[in-house]
Amino acid sequence: MSSLRVLQLGTSGPLYGAERWILALVRNLDPALIESHVAVIADQPGAPVPLRDEAERLGYAAHTIAAPGRFNPEAVRALRRLISDQAIDVVHSHGYKADAIALLAARGTGARTLATPHGWSHNAGPKLRLFEWLDRQAFRFFDAIAPLSPDLAAGIAPIGTVAARTRLIPNGVDLIEVDATGPVPAELAALKQRGPVIGYTGQLIARKNLDTLLDGFAAWGDARASLVMVGEGDARQALHARAAALGLADRVHFAGFRSDRLEWMRGFDLFVLPSLVEGIPRCLMEAMALRVPVIASDIPGNRELVIPGETGRLFEPTDARALTSALDLARDPQAMALFAANGRARIEAHHSGAAMARAYASLFAEMCAAA
Repeated sequence: MSSLRVLQLGTSGPLYGAERWILALVRNLDPALIESHVAVIADQPGAPVPLRDEAERLGYAAHTIAAPGRFNPEAVRALRRLISDQAIDVVHSHGYKADAIALLAARGTGARTLATPHGWSHNAGPKLRLFEWLDRQAFRFFDAIAPLSPDLAAGIAPIGTVAARTRLIPNGVDLIEVDATGPVPAELAALKQRGPVIGYTGQLIARKNLDTLLDGFAAWGDARASLVMVGEGDARQALHARAAALGLADRVHFAGFRSDRLEWMRGFDLFVLPSLVEGIPRCLMEAMALRVPVIASDIPGNRELVIPGETGRLFEPTDARALTSALDLARDPQAMALFAANGRARIEAHHSGAAMARAYASLFAEMCAAA
């Protein structure tokens, strides 16, 4: 049987959760069954296109759809040409903009359409809420929808006939990438010589609830400890100011966006994810796969991974005092070792990229057979 040609469609931006998820999927798909293409909608002329560049570096067919602006009809025309030229069997889209363009471009081409929602915004403005509502309504017209978590699946179940075409495929982490992680960066190693390092990796945005992390860390009372935040976002300036106001200017380190984020994560003594809303978060899976003990907010996506007393600790999302108490895990070597080992085992058993890719390959084949 010839391989299916599957196009992963994303949007331009830094390599955060959804973008790294796409890369993890294509790296774990069997090339004998699936010929993977990665396309990125580039809406800012001249801006970097890191997802396309990384896909190309890894040896996959990578394409840019240049379409300046929030929604440019040229993106639909360009994607339609790409589907035809490359004989694409399945267009797999990620995010409301990619979903809309994929749905319009694939009409009449014979290509099947699959959408994977990665999560919804929290406390979003009216415009973004409208776009996300329209995206959920558009799921009615996709051939299949594959949410990453039970919470996301439940959120779209009430929409018309969507439930019959929904396939829950739990989020997975690329163990190939994780196990190739290099040594801890020198600047982080220097911090570790002073005392324990509490770490966070991800976007610096409101829904990540990083104010609570700063407040909880400030109250922990270990003057030797450092808090390291790896990532960028529009809340960075406000977080800098809050850290200074809490007297933490010399103990909180903003590392910025780092291509070697896994090397930084490997060096953390504890990983903390205080988010208000998540799907099944990639950063939390990566920390567990790296055998770093984890603490996370008690929300649906995190509960899929963190079993209290077995693979980590949970705390109420906006309760800084509960987070402070959870940080005492760093003073319990026995519990740290237990959570590190059990965390890795849970990822291997339930959330590996290989298992996720096998499920998607099966779904791609079913969709094309149904056509």
